[in-house]
Formats: sequence, structure tokens, C-alpha cells
Amino acid sequence: MASEGGGPIAAPAGKPPAFGNLYVIGWSAVNFFVLLAMLYKFAFNPINAMLEQRTNTIESSIKHAEELKVEVEQMRKEAQANLIESRKEAQETVARATKAAEDTKNDIVAKAKEEVDNMKLRAKTEIESATEQAKVELRDTAATLAMMAAEKVLGRAITEADHQKMVKEFVNEAGDLLC
Repeated sequence: MASEGGGPIAAPAGKPPAFGNLYVIGWSAVNFFVLLAMLYKFAFNPINAMLEQRTNTIESSIKHAEELKVEVEQMRKEAQANLIESRKEAQETVARATKAAEDTKNDIVAKAKEEVDNMKLRAKTEIESATEQAKVELRDTAATLAMMAAEKVLGRAITEADHQKMVKEFVNEAGDLLC
């Protein structure tokens, strides 16, 4: 039954009110909206600013991490390029050293061959010179022996003019035989 005079509606005995107490509901709604307005005025902006700052911090951190990632990737590529360049330089150095060693070996072999050829030429020249010297000595000895034999056969001493004439003839004849 309802009370008279516009007061709260009372529920029948033993039953809770169907719509509750409208007076309490009204003031609760007013309190809620006042609290909501106060929260909006005093707490919403600081909370929103804090969330915005946190978002900016996170975005900044992500951006910084991406920049670091790009920088690290660039450094890795530079290190890889430096490694490739170092390997290339090392290979070029080894190739130059190998070529220098090969050139040095070839120079040594060429000099040794030239020295051997020079030694052979000197030996050949010495042999030819010794052979010529031996031929001259042999001719002189043969001429002397021939003169001694001629003196014995002729029974007289041979003069210097005879000697020169005989030596000349003998050398010419012996030279034809030896050559």
C-alpha cells in the first residue's frame, strides 16, 4: 500500500519493494553523477596524461629499440664487409708473397743457369786455350826432336837459319795433320 502525501512507497509486509526506494535511488544517481563529474574534472586529465605519457614512453622505447636494431644490423653489415675486405686483402697479400717467391725462385734459377753457362763457357775456353798451348808445345817439342834427329842423320850442326826453315816446314805439315 502506498503512503499518502508523496512519501516513499512502502512495500507490503514481508516483501521487498519492487522498485526499491526511489529517494535513495535518486540521491545515489545524483551522487554518482557528482562523483563522475569530480573524477572527470580532477582525475580524468591526470590519468589520461599519465596514460598518454606511458604510451609515449613505450612508443619511444619501441622506436629506440628499432633504431638500435637498424644500427646493429648496419654494424653487422659493416663488420661483414670489413671481414670480406680483410679476407680479400689477406688473399691479395698471400698472392703477392707467392708471386714474389716465385719471381725470386725464377731469378735464382736463371742466375744459377747463367752462372753454369758462364762456367761451361770459361771451361770450354780454358780447354781450348790449353789444347792450343799443348799443340804449340807439342810442335815445339816435335820440331826440337826432329832437329836433333836431323843433326844425327846429317852429321853436322844445323844453323839458326836451317832451324827456322825446318821448324816452319814442320809446323805447316804438322798443322795440316793435326787440324
